[in-house]
Amino acid sequence: MLEGKPFTRTGLREYCAEQTESPATPRWRREVFSFLDLFLDTDNPYITQRSSGTTGDPKSFNLERRAMLNSARRTLEFFELRKGSKALLCLPVHYIAGKMMVVRALLGGLDLILMEPSSRPLKDLEGKLDFAAMVPLQIEESVRHDDPLDCISRLLIGGGELHPATRDRIASLTIPEVYETFGMTETYTHFALKRINGPLKDPGFRLLEGVSISRDPRGCLEVDVPGVTPGKVKSNDLVEIHRDGAGFNWLGRFDNLINSGGIKIIPELLEEQIRNCLGHECLVLPEADRKLGNRLVLLMEFQGKEPPVDRWLSLLRERLASHEIPKRILAVESLPRNPSMKADRTRAMDLLL
Repeated sequence: MLEGKPFTRTGLREYCAEQTESPATPRWRREVFSFLDLFLDTDNPYITQRSSGTTGDPKSFNLERRAMLNSARRTLEFFELRKGSKALLCLPVHYIAGKMMVVRALLGGLDLILMEPSSRPLKDLEGKLDFAAMVPLQIEESVRHDDPLDCISRLLIGGGELHPATRDRIASLTIPEVYETFGMTETYTHFALKRINGPLKDPGFRLLEGVSISRDPRGCLEVDVPGVTPGKVKSNDLVEIHRDGAGFNWLGRFDNLINSGGIKIIPELLEEQIRNCLGHECLVLPEADRKLGNRLVLLMEFQGKEPPVDRWLSLLRERLASHEIPKRILAVESLPRNPSMKADRTRAMDLLL
């Protein structure tokens, strides 16, 4: 179904052709119809995807149609989505996340509701939804403007990190069920989910059916998603695997490890401890030191006039190990973040100069 209208396969392709060719169809809708028609044309087993270029030069690569269907099936089964369930598409289909929402709808017979990709996709929405996926910016703006998140039963958040203040707001909600996603380019979409609100919050990420994981010698995640990945895929994500093997806790990135006096420190873990202790957002960064190799510097988000640095240090000495105590603390009005709301450690390093 598409926006409440049932279609046969042939009828849907004809409708897509009409909408794509019509000059009255907005560009964002033409992109949706074009992809729908392309996916329904099974003569080619691959879909060409162009990367965003966020981490390097944009590249083109092939998505395997069969793997996209296998990935979509796991999500449909996890959330028990049935034929006729309403699913919102508010992400651009030129990204994998948007494409995968379309594929889930086709495979599961969902009623796909189209909404122009924007920072406030729920602003003019009417009715209830069973399923939706958004990026952090859309969540941030929806919360800020009190848009009706409770019109959604199950909501996925991916593609970046929520600001802690927004995460706290989300945690207090009982509707929708909100899940943080974990995936990588090689897995097309998420292979693990973590509920972050309500009485049934997850302590870590839960694997979808059939997914297996392990750790390499560095302690980094390796994942095998049958029917999607060609065997194990390596990552630079430091994880702690649950005893039953059915999930994991994300610890940080191997790229961000700080070696201070021969001790390897995971800054993301230390930052969580400091946030819980001091109640402020922060970043732990390395600074060259002749004796230690690197010493720890704490970049603290603080809007007041006089940051209580001595009090902070006193509290940290009570809670942290000696090698975790920052050698100096700098207060900034706001931490640098990228468009996905992830802390920008490269820009933050410039603030230490």
